Amino acid sequence: MSSGVLRQFYLSKAWIDLRSCIIVERGPVCEKCQKIFIDTSKLIGHHKEELTPENVHDVSISLNKELIEIICHECHNKEHRRFGHNKRSVYIVYGPPLSGKKTLVNQLMHHGDLIIDMDRIYECISGQPMYIKPNNLRFNVFAVRDKLIDMVKTRYGQWQDAYIIGGYPEKYERDKLADCLRAELIFCEVDKAECYRRLEADEGRKHRSLEWRGYIDKWFSEYAP
Repeated sequence: MSSGVLRQFYLSKAWIDLRSCIIVERGPVCEKCQKIFIDTSKLIGHHKEELTPENVHDVSISLNKELIEIICHECHNKEHRRFGHNKRSVYIVYGPPLSGKKTLVNQLMHHGDLIIDMDRIYECISGQPMYIKPNNLRFNVFAVRDKLIDMVKTRYGQWQDAYIIGGYPEKYERDKLADCLRAELIFCEVDKAECYRRLEADEGRKHRSLEWRGYIDKWFSEYAP
């Protein structure tokens, strides 16, 4: 798992903007296998020279386009197979809507990790496009999520690391869950204005902008650091 300073780098505006710029310039294509990805969050900005806490602030390495490849998860996993380990870690990745939680997990995860994400569970159960959430399936979705979280708690199965993605604005709730799962909390810190900006730029959610603004407002009204 990346250290704290590396996580902060991957959450930084400089890195997010550079990665997006490279994808626009080169196209949404994995540079290893040549697959095209409509969902660009599935593409990884892979540093040819491994980032470390010692070199991450050297922009000639960390923000050098020539040293960055755009590759898919499968190819990324092949690149990092040498980092496989038996120790299991659990991470709760939280923050407001559109704060980059999924994108961050996509950057950090490895083959064999367990990802618990309400949006993906809704998509799987309903068969609807991402972010379309039939309200009548809400209890089923929560039941599946709770079952998966229980598997993490009991360390059931052969997964490597686990990532739980959610808003978790209430400190008591997230601290209780982190304590129960022996998990590390990772906060995707983004202000409300930036969430609004990303919403307007997101074609998948743009047509439901008013609804998603409500989700954003609700999170910030409930958030307690």
